[in-house]
Amino acid sequence: MTVFAGSPVLPEERLWIWRLLFPIVRALAAFLAPWRLDGAENIPRSGGYILVSNHINWKDPPWIEFALGRAIRYMGKRELFETPVIGFALRAIGAFPVRRGEVDRGALQMALAVIAAGQPLGFFPEGHRSESGQLIRGRPGIAYVAQHSGAPIVPLAVSGTRRARLGAFWRRDILFSVGPPFRASDLGATPNDQQAVADAIMRRVAALLPPEQRGVYR
Repeated sequence: MTVFAGSPVLPEERLWIWRLLFPIVRALAAFLAPWRLDGAENIPRSGGYILVSNHINWKDPPWIEFALGRAIRYMGKRELFETPVIGFALRAIGAFPVRRGEVDRGALQMALAVIAAGQPLGFFPEGHRSESGQLIRGRPGIAYVAQHSGAPIVPLAVSGTRRARLGAFWRRDILFSVGPPFRASDLGATPNDQQAVADAIMRRVAALLPPEQRGVYR
């Protein structure tokens, strides 16, 4: 049902479901699985940027959003948007679909539109969750978006969401570490080699992770 696979809602002020429910859900999440955010000063206060993170658990996207306190525009696998209720909910919080396992130019163009509209784009360059918890090699799609948008890239490392148990409100297992923003032009990688650019971006994320999580970027 393509009606549920369209563009994300822009701007943020039109996300009425998100605006209505987010404070309540965020408070509940903070009670059930609290987090710690290091490097919050590195998050831009306004304008479009690319939030690049590793991905180890289903809790990563919503808990990142809870920690930052604002709507992050994520890509989600297209199959989720084909389910009416889930697809409606995802679009209502500003997400948009991507065809996984292939180069989805439409999704990449949508990502550029999100940034151009001054919204933060959430990007998991690995393409899917890491079952081992260690970094998988990033895919070149992140290089395309970073180079064509020229937007600031904010590296964010996630630790602890795999072991965090809902209801263990006395623990603080989840840690988000945010590094200084940079741009694709700062990386020194060969611009025409998108995989090299993607790897250089992922190394910025790896530097924020404990050694045992750095995987192929040790």
